[in-house]
Amino acid sequence: MIRILYLIDNYSLGGAQIVVKGILENQPGDSVSSVALRKKVPVMEIQKGTAITLNSTSRFSIMPLFFLRRFIRLHQIEIIHCQLPRSVVFGFLLKVLFFKDIIYIIHEQGDIFESWVYATALRVIAHRADGIIACSRATSRKLEERAGIPGSKITVIYNFVDLGRFTPALQHSTRTFNIGFAGRIERRKGWREFLKVAEILGHKKNLKFFLAGTGTEMKQMERTIKDTPLPNVEYLHYVSDMSGFYNNLSLLIVPSYIEPMGMVAIEAMACGVPVIASNVEGLNELVSVNTDGWLVAVHGVEQIARHIEDYAGQTTDYRQEISRNALLKASMFSYTAFEPKLQQYHKWLMRNHD
Repeated sequence: MIRILYLIDNYSLGGAQIVVKGILENQPGDSVSSVALRKKVPVMEIQKGTAITLNSTSRFSIMPLFFLRRFIRLHQIEIIHCQLPRSVVFGFLLKVLFFKDIIYIIHEQGDIFESWVYATALRVIAHRADGIIACSRATSRKLEERAGIPGSKITVIYNFVDLGRFTPALQHSTRTFNIGFAGRIERRKGWREFLKVAEILGHKKNLKFFLAGTGTEMKQMERTIKDTPLPNVEYLHYVSDMSGFYNNLSLLIVPSYIEPMGMVAIEAMACGVPVIASNVEGLNELVSVNTDGWLVAVHGVEQIARHIEDYAGQTTDYRQEISRNALLKASMFSYTAFEPKLQQYHKWLMRNHD
């Protein structure tokens, strides 16, 4: 077995953390381990496998470097697989300073979309990487455009959804038509647009709007809900049972301005919930228009409202067909589809490593 260390910034919430959690829980054993460089709340629980969190007090501390040097030597690590910016930098330092023969992988989850500092760092770092993975075609293109990485060096492997955790409920509520938003409460996720849609449709007494997530703009969002006012909106804050959240919905809205992949869209589809999403790179790779969801322009609140009204007025048979299509789409993003691609990639790197 190839001995692999998955290095990550933290075990908080996000696509990278979901990937590492899934790998550890499905491949327990001495050959696969993970180290998080610091603790960040809320912490995602990892139930199986070797998952270590370091007591680094600052994201800028270099102390984890020395623990990692000992750990790699002790466990004879052959591949260091890095996700998120700080771990990517630490992987580079480990490669350059201590382990020139180790296979160093950058697994890009989307920070390249927003951070020019990170993009600039990648221009220096990426040439020392033995492999580069992008979580979507959109992310691959951004690595080319912003970090100057040749497309020939990038492999696209989509993230996966835990289809054992995200499953459709036996029966959805029919008393109200529930519309949801899930994600970080930050500007680029489009929470303002979601609330504007709720305001536009406020006269529809059978429509209820629910938000789940935390983020830097929580207080601002809560003030908006209170001051508008929006009695048809309920903010649930952090939700641990996201499967239950999705299964209470008739539609999920993903009005992001930027989205490297859009895990919440696939999670909702895995519960049989169709999606109305912004027509941006990443999301438009996932949603098939009029089949398992709909795409709208960024800031397209009127379009979203029209789609909601139209879908709410459709027959039960039509909504069940869209739900089945959503389930079929989600099945393409299972761990069983992800795992052989990743294993083949690791083996290919081992065979071709100098």
